[in-house]
Amino acid sequence: MTNDHDERDGVDRDQLIKELLAESFALRTKSEHLSQYVETKIAELVKTKRELDSIKNDDEIGRLRAGIEVANQQRNELQAKLDALVGEHEHLEEVHLQMTSQRDRLRERMAQVDASPEYRLAKRVKRIFGLILKDDTTK
Repeated sequence: MTNDHDERDGVDRDQLIKELLAESFALRTKSEHLSQYVETKIAELVKTKRELDSIKNDDEIGRLRAGIEVANQQRNELQAKLDALVGEHEHLEEVHLQMTSQRDRLRERMAQVDASPEYRLAKRVKRIFGLILKDDTTK
């Protein structure tokens, strides 16, 4: 009976070992599948992150390009205003030179008139007539 019991214990032990080995193999296989699944998901996440980074970079590049376009437009507007102001300044400078030249010619002419004998005579005559007329009005 002990022999029979030992055999039965041996068979049960063998069966238990077989079941444990099978379960261990199943767990190892499941672990490998899980590991492969995790590696696949990590690879997908890395790929998705790269795509998102690329999209963010594209968006940033788009914003930078839009900013550059705005800056170029503003620069062109300022250049147009500057060109207009430079043209106006040149015109005003030309007008100023003409008016200064005219003023100088008129001063010169007035100096000639003031120095002329006719003008001096006219001033004396006016003074004399002024005194005569003044005396007539006081009487």
